[in-house]
Amino acid sequence: MNTKISSLLLSALLFTACTPMEGRGGLDSSSPRRGEMEGGSGDGSAMVVDNLQAQLQKTAEALTLTPTQATLWDAYQERVGALMADQMKLQPYRAIRLNAMQQIDQKVETVRNRLTAMEEIQETASKLYSALNESQKKTADQMLPGTVPALYSGLRNAGDGGGERNNSRRNGPDGGMRGPGGGMGGFGRM
Repeated sequence: MNTKISSLLLSALLFTACTPMEGRGGLDSSSPRRGEMEGGSGDGSAMVVDNLQAQLQKTAEALTLTPTQATLWDAYQERVGALMADQMKLQPYRAIRLNAMQQIDQKVETVRNRLTAMEEIQETASKLYSALNESQKKTADQMLPGTVPALYSGLRNAGDGGGERNNSRRNGPDGGMRGPGGGMGGFGRM
C-alpha cells in the first residue's frame, strides 16, 4: 500500500514539475518575459507577424496578380519580411554592458539600417504599383499601405525602462511591485 502511495505521489510531483510555469499560474501573464525585456515582444511578436502575413496574403489575393506582377509582389514581400525579421531580433547580450553613448550610437545605427530597409520596400512597392492596372491600383491604394510594418528602433533595452512601450500596465494602480501579485512573493499588498 505504501509503495502505491509513494509511486503515486512521485508521479504527481513529476507531472507538476514538468508543467510549464504559465500553466500553474507561476508566471504573471502581465509581466514582461525575457524577450520582452530585451527588445523583443514575447508572444506579441508572433501575433504581429501572423497579422502582417495575413494582410500580405489578403492583399495579394485582392490584387489578382498576373505572373509578371507576382514576381514583383514576391520581391516586395521579401523586403517586408526582411524588415520584420530584423525588428524581431533581440538585442545582443553585450548591449547591456555598453555605456550610454554606445547604446545611443547602436540605436541610431539600427534606425539607419531600418530606414534603408524601408526605402527598399518603397522601391519594390513603386515597381509593383507601376505594373498594376487601374483597378488593381485602386485596391492597392486601400490595402498596400497596411502591409508595411511600423518602423521601430527597438522597443527597449534591458534595464532602461524607456523605449516605445506603454508602461501603464506596470506603473498603474494595479501593476508594478505594489499591485496584486507584485514583488518577489506574489502576495500583493498585505
